[in-house]
Amino acid sequence: MNAFEYSGLLCKGCREFEPSFHRGMSMFRLDQMGKKLIHEIKYQGVKRVLNDMPIWLEFVPEFTDFIRGATLIPVPLHPRKLRKRNFNQSLWVAKAWAAAVGEGTRVEEALVRTRMTRTQTKLDLKERRKNVKNAFALRPRNCLDATDRLVLVDDVFTTGATLDACAQALIQGGFTKVEVATAGRK
Repeated sequence: MNAFEYSGLLCKGCREFEPSFHRGMSMFRLDQMGKKLIHEIKYQGVKRVLNDMPIWLEFVPEFTDFIRGATLIPVPLHPRKLRKRNFNQSLWVAKAWAAAVGEGTRVEEALVRTRMTRTQTKLDLKERRKNVKNAFALRPRNCLDATDRLVLVDDVFTTGATLDACAQALIQGGFTKVEVATAGRK
């Protein structure tokens, strides 16, 4: 079953197109408070809000169970974007989850962004999928193992286009099952 769920509900995008990833979960819906939190992390670089991750995870035990023991792979930024922003919010989220959950949960920067893409914010699903198609690749000397349970990490799930493109890169690299986790879900 290929699905992205929030509280057990299958998302509309996963009903309309079959993503490359097996399944996924979000920690919370992007209501007004969720949007504020993501904006503080992503656009203002306020990393300290992630210090509360252990408390947040207490409210979503099913999500904690989902990421426990997994190899978390953050969605990479293009090197030019990383230099401009000076941080990768998906990496921050992945590290906060791994630290809060422990129990064999680790972070591996196993993907690279091979080309600069336009921002996805104003694009529809079809444009988003085209924009990120073949934009990611498996990092050559990565530390992944065939027995790892791979979970891609991003800050927000909107249409799933970016996570799907990342999952395709991992599948092309020989991994058969890829899951996804995001902090927020639109």
